[in-house]
Amino acid sequence: MNTRMAVLTLVTLFAVFMLEAGDRSNIRGVGMARTMNASSFGTDALGINPANLAIHDRGAVRLVLIPIGFVVRSDLISYDIYQDYFTGVPGPDGKRVARYISPSDQQDILSRLPDIGATSFEVEDMLVGVSFVHPVIGGIGFSITERLGWKMTLPKDYLRLVQGLDVNGTLYDFSGTGFDAWWYREYNFSYGREIPVPIPFVKRFYGGLGVKILRGYGAMVTDFYRSKFGNVPDPNDPSQFNLIGNSDFRELRSGIDVFDKSKNASFKAFPDPVGRGTGFDFGVAADLVGEIHAGLSITDIGKITWDRNVYATTGKGSISINDLSAADRDTVRDAFRGEDKATTESFSTALPAKLRLGVMVRSGELPFLNFLPGNMLLALDYTQGLNQSLGNTTKPRFSLGMEYRIIPLLPLRTGIALGGGDKFRWAAGFGLDFYALTLDFATDNFGILFSPKNFQMASFSFGLGFRI
Repeated sequence: MNTRMAVLTLVTLFAVFMLEAGDRSNIRGVGMARTMNASSFGTDALGINPANLAIHDRGAVRLVLIPIGFVVRSDLISYDIYQDYFTGVPGPDGKRVARYISPSDQQDILSRLPDIGATSFEVEDMLVGVSFVHPVIGGIGFSITERLGWKMTLPKDYLRLVQGLDVNGTLYDFSGTGFDAWWYREYNFSYGREIPVPIPFVKRFYGGLGVKILRGYGAMVTDFYRSKFGNVPDPNDPSQFNLIGNSDFRELRSGIDVFDKSKNASFKAFPDPVGRGTGFDFGVAADLVGEIHAGLSITDIGKITWDRNVYATTGKGSISINDLSAADRDTVRDAFRGEDKATTESFSTALPAKLRLGVMVRSGELPFLNFLPGNMLLALDYTQGLNQSLGNTTKPRFSLGMEYRIIPLLPLRTGIALGGGDKFRWAAGFGLDFYALTLDFATDNFGILFSPKNFQMASFSFGLGFRI
């Protein structure tokens, strides 16, 4: 039992370490703890706040190629559990040997885990992005972005069951199990311009709209999952136990032909989509009295409908066995195994909609910061997810970011964030800004270098841009 628990725990851990879409291709913002609503201009404003496209910021035309970012996070298991129990112990000859996981160790591991742990992996790759701004025409932006990811949720009772059935009887609850995955391509057409309306304390006011044409290439959603299994005392003879269980679940999936081995399809850069949809971004921004720039946006309003190559996996069964010694593994397996069938029905996944609010100020515009050499940008964001689709969360997120240019061509970035389903985060990044050519690097969990014991998330982003 100890070996089985160790194996399952390590498998889970490795799944965590294999590697969020939405903001990952905004490399500058990632380095500022994803503080970007008021401080993103040009191609960085795409998908964040289209109103900022109308603001001229160091060049009329900007082109970015393949800025990419990924993140992996998990609260199912943490580095300290791995370090305490799975790195071995010193042996007689000084070399580390495997550690025996005692029953008390197992209980300690379980006590550190959440009732339902989530592990997710997300990657965002803007294949190309271009923006143009003109004082009369306004700002125009276009991008093609690849988004993919998966999210798995597992109740802690799976690990409890691996230890073996409780001799005193226990009913294990697996409800909440889920696996969602997605892969879609987004074509973003955005426009922003200054709107000449008189507003108190506002020097300039901007509005913007983004329209997204969505092409889906694969998705899986867990519609529902309700399952219990265990041994309970026999009502007629409390000294005996009955093996009982029930399952009721439904999963839907859709994928391009390359995922179906029977079709022997080859991969294409532009495959025929199995899902289609439309999304919208709305944003406003303002230059306020006091040299503060503010932005408000609602992004990713829309959905993708999957109506080709749709399969449904459904399961509904139950068992009740009075004699545990006569329990048959196939009987138990059949009760929890689903049936996979092609279906003509369609299903939809909502885009990860967010409300974003941010403010930004530059040190050169504040008299009390004029003593600083170079130029410092300070920004504050509040981000509120409006659903829990495609890796999104409804937990609010607050972030504070800074970009400091003591040397103009070497912007240094950092920031802190709290909320959004994560613990306290410290981000960092830097760029090489040669005006016509920019290179940016960032991670929004730089603190892992100083506190690996609290590791639950890793991320990295990189981008190349050109400016005219």
